[in-house]
Amino acid sequence: MNTLFDFMTHVKGVEYIIAVSAIAGYIIYWEVLKHRPFKTLIHSGKEDLEFIKKTGYKDTLRTMGKVAAAPFIGLAYVIALPFSFMFALSTVAINSVLSLAGRSASFGWRPTEAYLAGKKKGKKEETEIEKGENK
Repeated sequence: MNTLFDFMTHVKGVEYIIAVSAIAGYIIYWEVLKHRPFKTLIHSGKEDLEFIKKTGYKDTLRTMGKVAAAPFIGLAYVIALPFSFMFALSTVAINSVLSLAGRSASFGWRPTEAYLAGKKKGKKEETEIEKGENK
């Protein structure tokens, strides 16, 4: 162990092993204290086997196949994650460049400032024009 990360990873691994073994140990201890130890576990196992025999092995094999395929499906998602990140990043970049190009190509005309009947003269301009005409 050379780094703090290595040390922390090792300690966390040991903690998880201790926690899982403590839970399993408690369950075993609790079963041993009963009048007939592991009776419910054996009964549940027999019921599961009877159910599998009654319904057939097809559904059970399909479920086991899904359980076996789960790590490979997870691996496919992990492999696809960088590609989906690059796609999202490039989409944002392209949209921002196109948005910037669209703003620079527009003429700056805004409908709220459109003077379709000609620009109205303000009072100040009118008074200056009238003064000029009076001279």
